[in-house]
Amino acid sequence: MTETTRYTLIKPARLLFSSITAKSAPRNVQGNVTPKFSGTFGIEQEDFDAIVRIMVDGIKAELGSFSNPGDYYLACMSGATAGKRALQKAEFDAQGKTADEAFKLKEKAEKRVALYAPYAGILTASSQYDVSLARLEAGKIVDIPDEEHARAQAGKDFFYPGAYVVPAIAFKAFRRKTLDAKDGVTAYLQNVLFIRKGERLAGAGGPANNEVFGSYAGYSD
Repeated sequence: MTETTRYTLIKPARLLFSSITAKSAPRNVQGNVTPKFSGTFGIEQEDFDAIVRIMVDGIKAELGSFSNPGDYYLACMSGATAGKRALQKAEFDAQGKTADEAFKLKEKAEKRVALYAPYAGILTASSQYDVSLARLEAGKIVDIPDEEHARAQAGKDFFYPGAYVVPAIAFKAFRRKTLDAKDGVTAYLQNVLFIRKGERLAGAGGPANNEVFGSYAGYSD
């Protein structure tokens, strides 16, 4: 899978973290980092199963084999696994922190666990280039203009954390660039179709930058 494999979700996904209409860059990464559009989606079992097959096949094609999922950076993981990773990261980040800071990190991670738990899979995708946006209105697909004001308004009205959307993704397997990084599969966000409104998710106004970008694409120090 040196080539990308394109996939459009079959079922609407819940948009959990959104930087779809405005680029974002990691706050805690040194050096020049290119801001990206990004989104984290809660997906259903049918799409999760299909994406897992794409990722496994891609890694086999790129590396010749597939072993333990934990050995790779994967753009999509189960809701339960995503929750466990959030807790593990909070424990790691809490080292050397005050008791109050450690408590806040754990509390934030526990909210992530609750957020991820209802979904079969958690998909994270990003793009350095413009993401094509559209909305479903009375059964018709209406394009959203690639104009700053229109995209900003669309972020408020449609592509907010809690909305139901259908993303179109391109998956690509890669080999690690450094010894302390991981091989894996990244997901490039290409199109997002707004389907219907959902209850806004409190405290989910921005992407989790570490999870969005990871250490797989040259962002690690």
